Order: sequence, then C-alpha cells, then structure tokens
Amino acid sequence: MSDIFHETNVTRSRMPRQCSWCAQPIEIGQPYRGYSWRDGTDYGREFMHPECYAAMERLLETEGPWLLWSPGDFARGCECESGRCECDKQARLA
Repeated sequence: MSDIFHETNVTRSRMPRQCSWCAQPIEIGQPYRGYSWRDGTDYGREFMHPECYAAMERLLETEGPWLLWSPGDFARGCECESGRCECDKQARLA
C-alpha cells in the first residue's frame, strides 16, 4: 500500500526540474507542486507544474485512488494522453 506525504506548494523553483506529469521542464523561478510517496521499500518524489497537479487530481476523481503513469504520458495541464489532446485545455495554455 502506498503512502503519500510531504505535499509542497513552491512559488519559485530554485533549481530546474522535470514535471512528472508532462515531462516538460520546470524552469528556475517557475512555481511547482510536489509530494513524496512510499510503497514498501520504494520511495519517490514527484514534481509537477501547478496545472499538471490539478489535472492529476481531476483524473484521480474519475479513475479512483490508484493511478500509475510515467513522465510524459499526459499533455501539460491536461488529462489527455500526450500528443492526443482532444479538449480545450491546450488552447487555454497556448
């Protein structure tokens, strides 16, 4: 069973990171949200653009509490698969 802990909301990143949702860079000075997870002996830390974190939360509401993905599986700020966005969220980000 996985545990989620140490959720963070950072207003300005002090180092470059990669978004765990869309795989696009989070540049120095950009905001991000993150959390740590633990599953048995496995441990990890996820970093996301605020809009990607919101997309993850929306998908969790519809798909249930367990969601597995790899960086780049989804479009930035969207629940659509990367490269196959069929909603209007991408138009709003442009």
